[in-house]
Amino acid sequence: MHELSIAKGMMANLRPWLDEQGEDVRIGRIVVKAGPFRAVVPEALIGAWEVVRMEHPKTEESVVEVDSSFIEVKCRACGHVWNASRATFVCVKCGSGELEFGGGNELFIEDIEIINEDDKAR
Repeated sequence: MHELSIAKGMMANLRPWLDEQGEDVRIGRIVVKAGPFRAVVPEALIGAWEVVRMEHPKTEESVVEVDSSFIEVKCRACGHVWNASRATFVCVKCGSGELEFGGGNELFIEDIEIINEDDKAR
């Protein structure tokens, strides 16, 4: 389950920044962009984050959402272009195996929602 390693990596990257923030700052939501070639199982990453988030008081109530991207596939034989949610080896239009791939290898934090406790108290 490499999702636990991904969640730990997210915490390792967030921790230095979180430690510099005031006590009133919390993370509410983290959106992770994950392409199909990364083989991230969204439910597994969400579950892994539920464990890892407890390592820092400023992430204890945070949640992770996974924004799955697509693989852009282009057939060199017929020119057809489409988006695939998983690897494919033949053109959906002509059946050729002469394909080019773009994207689908993304894995990064796309967005972080910050909650300022002082603003909530007002």
